[in-house]
Amino acid sequence: MTQLELERLVAHLRQTPAMQSKMNIAQGLKSTLPNIETMTDLYALPGDDTAAIETDHGYMLHACEGMIPSFVEHHPYFAGWSAVMANISDISAMGGRATSVVNSFWHRSTEQAQELIRGMQDACQRYAVPLVGGHTHIDPNFQPALSVAIQGEANRLLSVMHVQPQQKILLALNMKGQFHPDTTYWKCFEGVEGSKLQAELEVLPQLAELGLAYAARDISNAGILGSLLMLLEASGCGADIQLDQVNKPQDVDWQHWLQIFPSYGFLITADEAECEEIIALFEAQNLHCRIIGEVNATAKVQVSSKGVNADFWDFQQQLFTGLCYAEQIQYFQRDQQDYRQAELSVCQA
Repeated sequence: MTQLELERLVAHLRQTPAMQSKMNIAQGLKSTLPNIETMTDLYALPGDDTAAIETDHGYMLHACEGMIPSFVEHHPYFAGWSAVMANISDISAMGGRATSVVNSFWHRSTEQAQELIRGMQDACQRYAVPLVGGHTHIDPNFQPALSVAIQGEANRLLSVMHVQPQQKILLALNMKGQFHPDTTYWKCFEGVEGSKLQAELEVLPQLAELGLAYAARDISNAGILGSLLMLLEASGCGADIQLDQVNKPQDVDWQHWLQIFPSYGFLITADEAECEEIIALFEAQNLHCRIIGEVNATAKVQVSSKGVNADFWDFQQQLFTGLCYAEQIQYFQRDQQDYRQAELSVCQA
């Protein structure tokens, strides 16, 4: 890839509708931060895939997904399934295990509403998470819409609040999938036994409980690089990304692949010494995992390929979601240098 080709690639990726939708978050979040007294207080704030509330036994997790109305209307079964699956991935990315799902939906068609429910029920059955209730709205004048919330538990957390310079960045993907027609959605769940899907997700809480990783982020509709920004922004860190280390199918171009919204895909940060064991855990489930870069203190994300570089983002020049807690994170990291070890001691007590 030439310098010009790389610059055109990252320029296109910065302007996709999915990236724009994430940037719009910053316009709607103008509220003042609550009183932050401990690192634990940060875990309950927006920024991670889920909110985490400390309990006597670890952490209680909460997350929620809303589906685009046109998706709910035209693909009700897939919308129901996707809402559950996305929530479960968010819980896993936090180092947790899902415990229950609830929903609230609006529809004008009883038949399509039944398909919506069936999609949620089938996903919950496959991932072994109970669907415990919700709220139903049916009226011919309603705009179809769906919101699904999930609860979970974690013994230790993988949190974007833990990201620091010099951590390696790993990309974990299930390459045994295919694109949903005319979309960037990479489906890796069709025809797969529930026990296999559950075992794949179990790798994330394993990483947390073994103390192998610091942070993880589910790859969202913002694609690989957009999701990377959400992994980094809370801490105000930057990163150097080696594009040639990102695995992709030969018949898919970079512009399409970097926008993927996979049913199984995570970005993870860890010390270099732990990466070999992390990769082995994913490979044991026939999942692809590779180091693709390193966190730095520049607040800039740079992409490299075959000896040429291009700037993708500079947090000092432009907000992404606006969810940055760098000052608070740095204070607590100075105050408690090895929070991973402290957290492990609590869990083992």
